[in-house]
Amino acid sequence: MAGKLRLAVLGLLLAATAAPVLAAPSALIRCDGYGRRQTPGEQVGRGILILGTLGLFGSAEADNPSAREAGEAGVKACTEALTDSRTTGNPVRRAEVLLMRGIRHFEMGRFDDALADVRAARAVELTPLVRAHFDKTLGATTLMTEAIIRLSQNNLPEAEKLAFQAAQARPTGLLMADEAVRLMALSPEISADEKILLDRVWMISPNMRPVVSLAGAGDWAGAAATIKTLTAAMIKPGVVILSHQAALQALAGDSKGAEDTLAKVSQEIDELAAKATGTDQAAQTAAQQVARADEMVQLAKAQVALNQGKVDEAKGLLAGRSRWLSPASLTAQIIANVQAKGGPGTAAGIDPAKIRADATKVARDTLTGKGVLNALVVALPRWEDPDETQEFGKLMAPTSKTMQPKPTRDGAATGLSVVRTAAFDTVTEAMLVAAARAAAAKGQDRFAVLVFFTSTSTSRAGLSTRLALMDFVTPADALFAAQAARAFKVVDIEAALGGQYRVPVPQK
Repeated sequence: MAGKLRLAVLGLLLAATAAPVLAAPSALIRCDGYGRRQTPGEQVGRGILILGTLGLFGSAEADNPSAREAGEAGVKACTEALTDSRTTGNPVRRAEVLLMRGIRHFEMGRFDDALADVRAARAVELTPLVRAHFDKTLGATTLMTEAIIRLSQNNLPEAEKLAFQAAQARPTGLLMADEAVRLMALSPEISADEKILLDRVWMISPNMRPVVSLAGAGDWAGAAATIKTLTAAMIKPGVVILSHQAALQALAGDSKGAEDTLAKVSQEIDELAAKATGTDQAAQTAAQQVARADEMVQLAKAQVALNQGKVDEAKGLLAGRSRWLSPASLTAQIIANVQAKGGPGTAAGIDPAKIRADATKVARDTLTGKGVLNALVVALPRWEDPDETQEFGKLMAPTSKTMQPKPTRDGAATGLSVVRTAAFDTVTEAMLVAAARAAAAKGQDRFAVLVFFTSTSTSRAGLSTRLALMDFVTPADALFAAQAARAFKVVDIEAALGGQYRVPVPQK
């Protein structure tokens, strides 16, 4: 009897220590890589959100994005997942699954099925408080996804309308505005809606996007002025952006400004070229920058020569090159300008119209081709816990050790930083609020962002920021004058966002 008991105990011990049999991923995991949402209530501002019985139905299952299935298998997984209690008991989770199935239909060219699923995802029944948060996160992504589908159906006007709606769902956000502007840039004209978004991008994160859009529309004076403002915000502009500035100034008819920029950048290119010898990464990077800058310098000089009536000199500067790698809009325009004055044989074999058409095709492919699927699946915003904004509010408290303003650029600007993983636009908004409050603490009513840098990854909330850095100036700073036209008003930021990013009241 004792021997049998020992054998039974030994058997139990062996069973307990044996490797567990791993269950195959559920249809929900195979659909979009995520399990249930576990919190039954969330807070938005002072209101409590009750998402039905969110998280109370269905078993817990570890997230596993690598288990997502694509194509037909993905469609089948999502269809099965719609019967899972984790989706039937949770409208937000159901919307996520419908959206993913729509993306898989889009992947297979089934545009009507894709549209039906994306619209169904946006139409899930939600309470008003939940709807408000849904619309600026997951709901905005359904709009942008529909815009991409409509673009794939060659309906650019409808795609632009939807993209603008997606961007406006979060009026102080950057991610969707930037995505919408990329889509709108496919048409050369800058509409009133596109202008609104370009201004937003330009104010939050000064970069080349508005320059490219203005140049694409043939607004050379606007593009030249914008890139000049951009370089003025930089500690040390690189040779590529300075040579780009010279070319735009030349196209705008500002030959004197172009020549001044060319004089500056030519010396810097020579210095950089001296570092371009060798095979290490630094040398290769320097060589690439020199090659790109040299090409735009050549184009700028050709346009300046043309402005001055030196047609033969302009023709000579374009001769002997069969391919140009500089931005298509300025390259095509300068070559077309010289060809118009230079006659037959000018830039032989180069067709400006083809340069523009090829660039437009590439830009369109980045929005509708295979590469876009990854963005639709993992990068565009998803649902994020609404109380995340309050966590950032805590970080802005005077007692916090993060998100506190500090002098940068030898006191010429103020810097902010935060290390916290959250949805990209949640971090964007939080940084704007922190900058507004820092400006107000200095007695200033406005501030202009000089640089907004982020280190990103993807999470369940979509594209997320792990680290964010922002430099800004106020009217009290010398650098502000050049940036005044793109400044935020403190009262506007507080009115739009202050209630969401509240600093906790100190406990007495």
